[in-house]
Amino acid sequence: MKKIFLALAAFAFTAMPMAAQTLSVKVGGVTYQYPAQKVEDMNYSDGNKLSIMDRIFLTNDINGMNVDTQNLFNHDNTVNVSYESGDAAIYILTEQSIDNNLNLESESNQPLFTSSLGGVRLNFQMSGITKVELESVDNNPLAGNHDQSIITLEASEGETFVPGKDYFIATFPCDVYGGYRLSIYKGRDVAPYFGVHQVINAGEFITPSDLVEDDLVFADIDAPFVEDERPALDAATKQMLVAYQKNPTDENKQVLMNQMGVKYDKVVARKKAKLRQLEREAKTPDLVTEMQAIVDEMVDNRDTRLEQQFWRLVDPRVDDNPNDQWLVLRGSSAKNAYIAYAPVTNKEYAAYNPAFTYPQGQDKYPVVNVSYDESVAYCDWMSSMNAQHAYRLPSEEEWILAAGHMPKDVKMNSDYVEKGLTAVDAYAETTGACGGIDFWGNSWEWTSTQNAAGQYIVKGGSWDSSRDACRSEYSDDARDASGRYANVGFRVVRVDR
Repeated sequence: MKKIFLALAAFAFTAMPMAAQTLSVKVGGVTYQYPAQKVEDMNYSDGNKLSIMDRIFLTNDINGMNVDTQNLFNHDNTVNVSYESGDAAIYILTEQSIDNNLNLESESNQPLFTSSLGGVRLNFQMSGITKVELESVDNNPLAGNHDQSIITLEASEGETFVPGKDYFIATFPCDVYGGYRLSIYKGRDVAPYFGVHQVINAGEFITPSDLVEDDLVFADIDAPFVEDERPALDAATKQMLVAYQKNPTDENKQVLMNQMGVKYDKVVARKKAKLRQLEREAKTPDLVTEMQAIVDEMVDNRDTRLEQQFWRLVDPRVDDNPNDQWLVLRGSSAKNAYIAYAPVTNKEYAAYNPAFTYPQGQDKYPVVNVSYDESVAYCDWMSSMNAQHAYRLPSEEEWILAAGHMPKDVKMNSDYVEKGLTAVDAYAETTGACGGIDFWGNSWEWTSTQNAAGQYIVKGGSWDSSRDACRSEYSDDARDASGRYANVGFRVVRVDR
């Protein structure tokens, strides 16, 4: 063994010009590469150790040595390590193979893994998996020369991952607390998984914390992705919700909130992944700007939205009359608050104000050109006719509670999809969290919440608004109380007296 190493070293220094040569030492799937002019003498000790530039290898661990006269990085191996000007420079392949064993247990590789590498450990029970793609949705570097955020681990052509076997994706140490995506492939079919609240430390391999293979949904890679408008609660969240309802302690609330936080952050991770995709593929910057605004809002308002979701979930009320237009406003702190199924229509407003006129055939269109003060007067008129209930405009928070998060692919009258207003039930297949309709698009709706300038915030967007402006959380549009606007109407809240 000693003669082979010495002969190889001599070849490295005499056979070709120094600048073009690299000495490669392979241990499992890890290749250490040294510029020939930096190697100098290779030293041996105890007859079974090789020292190159202060890196010690056990000769029994070494799978091969050669002189590479082409590139500094040989992309046939999983992880490549080189030394430049005496400092360690690590290059991690963005395309890794299950055929290359990282050989984590070898003593020769331990210094590298404990100081410079981490990754993800995968073990699937299902059969047929051909590839897994890992992405840091926050664009943190995972591979390459500290500049790539996506890595693939792939089986050889015609092969698949072996069920029950550990596989490793090598990465740089990386904070993926804010989210990472695994795209799990079976040929042309792919299923996404989003992980959160994990960190890849040097010398450690994380495992997806809550990946349930039975929950993975596979679809053709070219199929359009459509998110569920309002996904059902998972079993774990239901269990924690029941525990809180039976025993509403601060401790049980926190357990439930933590679980809801994980689910919320997975949704944020999904949005971040979409943002990264748009940054790579979008033909116009507007799409990137819109998605960035969505992500920023979700991150900035995380605590508020979780609190709203919590109170909506634990509200015990049921609809006392499913045949009327009033829906439980879940999560509202107001006394037994209900919200109207739809915005006030032309016909309904004309019943209050006989002098109000509108085009024939538009009875069910939302009433517009009604000022904030006039909408309040309409509510007062309704209150005067009912001894049990009072009527008013919703606050911005109540409006968001009623609408819930706007589904990604919701059908609505916005962004000039129609030539103007439509009937309030024209898009009735899309409902808000409370079960009401026409929350997004068609016409803005007055709320009783003022901005810093004293104007009243309007919600939901209109037929001539961008889809981004229709989002429930969008709060950048407000109007003067005395103004009448051709695209602003209102919806009513009912409370017990």
